[in-house]
Amino acid sequence: MFKEYDVVKAKYDLSSIISRGTKGAIMLILHENPNKYEVEFIDDDGATLELLTVGDDDLELVENL
Repeated sequence: MFKEYDVVKAKYDLSSIISRGTKGAIMLILHENPNKYEVEFIDDDGATLELLTVGDDDLELVENL
């Protein structure tokens, strides 16, 4: 389970904009069992690309704050 503000990256292509390896941050924990998160994905300059609801299996932890 991830925590709010953890830095994550997409394990898979999640949309037409968010491809495998795109980094983001957990903004909100929506549900538990199964875990669902609202993630803000960003580009290399820090601009928001997309806000998506995803599950544990879609994400990989980069850094927890």
